[in-house]
Amino acid sequence: MFQTSFSEPGGQKGDFQVNDAQDLDVWDASAGAAAFDGDVFAVQRRLRATLLDVAFIRYVPARDLAAHMLLNLDDLTMCWSLATNWLRLELGCQRVDAGFGTRRAKEYYPGIAEAKNADFDVPSFGGGAVDNRDPVMQAMWQEAHPLAFKDIKQDRRVTPRLRQRMSGAGTLSKFGGALRSANSSYGLICADWTEHIAPQESGLYDCFEQTVADVFSPIIASAKEIADYQQLRVAGHAGLAFGPSASLFMTNLTPSEIEVARLVATGLSYKEIARRRGRSFSTIDHQLRSIRQKTGASSTTALVSLLSKADFALN
Repeated sequence: MFQTSFSEPGGQKGDFQVNDAQDLDVWDASAGAAAFDGDVFAVQRRLRATLLDVAFIRYVPARDLAAHMLLNLDDLTMCWSLATNWLRLELGCQRVDAGFGTRRAKEYYPGIAEAKNADFDVPSFGGGAVDNRDPVMQAMWQEAHPLAFKDIKQDRRVTPRLRQRMSGAGTLSKFGGALRSANSSYGLICADWTEHIAPQESGLYDCFEQTVADVFSPIIASAKEIADYQQLRVAGHAGLAFGPSASLFMTNLTPSEIEVARLVATGLSYKEIARRRGRSFSTIDHQLRSIRQKTGASSTTALVSLLSKADFALN
């Protein structure tokens, strides 16, 4: 049984960061980017009607948060900032981090958004991949309710490797759960206590579960769709042309990575790509690792297959 008996003190000062160079794996909610027609106000009205005009949000204090996030729906970074800082303050924890991905990916990259308590020297949980095949990670993706770990050191569900990663980030207690679209999970969000074990009271877990499900999941998904659309418009003005599926994978690549990806899609070897680009072999190797990380491709062969299916092209 998962521990669910936690509850709420409120907040301290905090800081926030969004790390652009993180994994943006394939997630089904992004399919809406192709359908989004550029009318942010229409999306705001739809979400407001769904979330605020009826008693949809179970954790009542989160209604104001939802309203503020909707006002900033066209700014994904601000949505993340509002969400993670609010949740950290409401839970009284020391760190909240989140990332995009899927359960099928080999690795998960946390820390695309992270809020930390500035009153303590709280380590970041980002900065490197987590083995997404770990049983605890898979449970976070698939369980209907978030996981709760009262004491990371004592919890037998946590594998030694994951415990080492959590301990290195100072984690003592943890909540972790999935961000979900209508059909699938598209990201993870975690709340960590690093200075003490989480208080054993009755409201914290409900706050986390209900806010993630009722507020974060639908709003962040829509904000990401809008961000994808905006990035595609910028790419279009730059002369790039993406197939309908490629937009989901390529919008977070740098211009240099896009060019390398185009050459990979033609079947060129690392050596030939390095020659054509006037770069060293190690530079191309580094860029390809970054491209695979951002697209969720487990190998160069998988990346070529992904690009082929996406009809990736350059005008």
